[in-house]
Amino acid sequence: MKHAMQTQYWQRILIGLGLAMALAVPCPSAPTNYYVVTSSQQPSPPASLWTNWGLAHTNLFEVVAVARDGDTVYVTNNAKYYLTNQIVVAYAFTLRSWGPGGIQDPSNTIIDANIPGAATTNRHFTLSNYWATLAGFTLTNGSDRSYTTNAASGGSICLQYGIVTNCIIMRNYALNPHSDYSRAGGGGICMGVNSAQYPDIGSGGVWNCTISGNSAYKNGGGILIYSKGPWRIANCTISGNSASGAQNAGGGIYANSSAAGTIISNCWVVSNYSLQYAGGMFLGYSAQCHNSFIMGNTAAAHQGGGVRMNTSTMLRNCLIANNIANGTGNAWGGGISASGANPSIQNCTVVSNYCKQDGGGIDFSNYDGFPKVENTIIWGNSASANSGVKSNYYIDRSNATYAVVTFTNCCTSPNIVSTNGVATEVNTITNDPRFVQAVTGNYRLQSGSPCINAGTNEPWMIGAQDLDGYRRIDQFSGQVDIGAYEYLPSGTLFVVH
Repeated sequence: MKHAMQTQYWQRILIGLGLAMALAVPCPSAPTNYYVVTSSQQPSPPASLWTNWGLAHTNLFEVVAVARDGDTVYVTNNAKYYLTNQIVVAYAFTLRSWGPGGIQDPSNTIIDANIPGAATTNRHFTLSNYWATLAGFTLTNGSDRSYTTNAASGGSICLQYGIVTNCIIMRNYALNPHSDYSRAGGGGICMGVNSAQYPDIGSGGVWNCTISGNSAYKNGGGILIYSKGPWRIANCTISGNSASGAQNAGGGIYANSSAAGTIISNCWVVSNYSLQYAGGMFLGYSAQCHNSFIMGNTAAAHQGGGVRMNTSTMLRNCLIANNIANGTGNAWGGGISASGANPSIQNCTVVSNYCKQDGGGIDFSNYDGFPKVENTIIWGNSASANSGVKSNYYIDRSNATYAVVTFTNCCTSPNIVSTNGVATEVNTITNDPRFVQAVTGNYRLQSGSPCINAGTNEPWMIGAQDLDGYRRIDQFSGQVDIGAYEYLPSGTLFVVH
C-alpha cells in the first residue's frame, strides 16, 4: 500500500513538471492580418492598430516592414498607391488586394512606381522568400535603371524566390545595360538573381498573370529567367512586350536558367517583338513549353519569329502560328529556329509563319546531337528566299554529318529527304492536313484528315491533354493524332448499361 501511494505521488510530480515545462515553452504566435488603405484614422504606428479596416494604415512600406511568416497584408481596392522605393518581401507572408467580398481585384488595385512629377521611377518589388506571395495587383511604371555590373534586373519585380499570381504587370521597363547580355532584362519580371550577394539562387513561379506592354533594353521584354530554379510560368498572357537593344532575345520570354526545371505551360505568348532573336520566346538550358499558343510574334533581324530553341529544350502540344522572322540577314525560322544539342518538338502545329530566308516553319541550323520532331504538323508556312522548297522547314548542318534531325510521324511538304546523314524521316504525310478553317485560324482537324490517329503514342501522353484540354489519346481509337489538337468526332454518344 505504501509503495502504491509513493508511485502515485511521483506520477503527480512528473505530470506537474511536464505541465510546467509545456507552459514554459513559448508557443508560436498566431498569424496576423494587416490592412492598408489610402486614407485612415491611424496613419502612424503602433502596428498593433493596423489589424482592422477601421484603423488600417496608409503606408504600405511600414506595414510590410512588420509582417512576418504566415501573416497576410490586405490592400483595399479602388485605389492607386505610389512607391518612392521598391518594397522587399523577405518573409513568408502574403501581400494581396482586397475587393468586394474579399476577392482579389487586380484591375482596381494599382501600384504605380512613378509619382506624378518625379524625375525617376523604381522597381515595385523584390521577393526573396520561397513562400512569399504577391497576389491581385496591377503593377505599372516600374523601372530598373541599375548600372552596376552585378545589379539584378526586372522592371517591376525581381523574383529571387516566391510566387506572383493574379497580377497585371504592364508598362514597366528594364534599362540595365549589363555587358553580359544574358543577365540584363526582364521588362516585367526577372526570375533569378544577378548579384554577388545572392549568386545563382531562385525558385518559384508566376501564375494567372497578364504581362503586357513591358520593355527591356536587352533580354526578355516580358519575363527574363536568368538563374537556377525550378521556375514555373502557367496560365499567363504575355503580350505586346519588346526587347529592343543590341544582342537581345525573347520579346515575350527569355528562359535561360542554367539549371533544369523551367516549364512554361498553358500560356498565350502573342504579339511580342524582338529586335534580334526570338520574337515570342527564347528557350535555353532544358527549358520547356507545353500547351501554349505562340502567335503573331516578330524577330526583326534574326532567327526565330515565334521561338528560338537551344540545347535540350522542348516544345510540346503548342500552336506556333503567324510569327515572322523579318530581317535581311540570318532571318531563318519564321515559326521556330532550333539550334544547340537535342532540341525536341512534340505534337505541335506549326502553321502560317513567315521568314525572309529559309525555313518559314522550322529552321535547323547550327544544331548538334539528335534533334527530334515528332507527331507535328508543319504546313502553310512561307519563306521568301526559297519559296516552296524550304518554306516549311530548312535543315543545314554543313560542318558535320554525325548530327541528325529525325522527323517521325509528321505532316509536311515536301517529303523530308536524307542528305549526307543530315535528316531522316519515318512515316511522313505530305497530304493537306485538312484544318477546320485555316483562314480564320482554326487549326483543329476536320473529318477525313490524314493526321487523325496517325501519330505515335508516347508514355508522357498517359493522362495528358491536348491544346484544347481534351485527352491527348482519345478513348475510342487509343491512338494519338498528329498536331496540337485531337480530333473530336461529332454525333451522339449512347451509353448502354
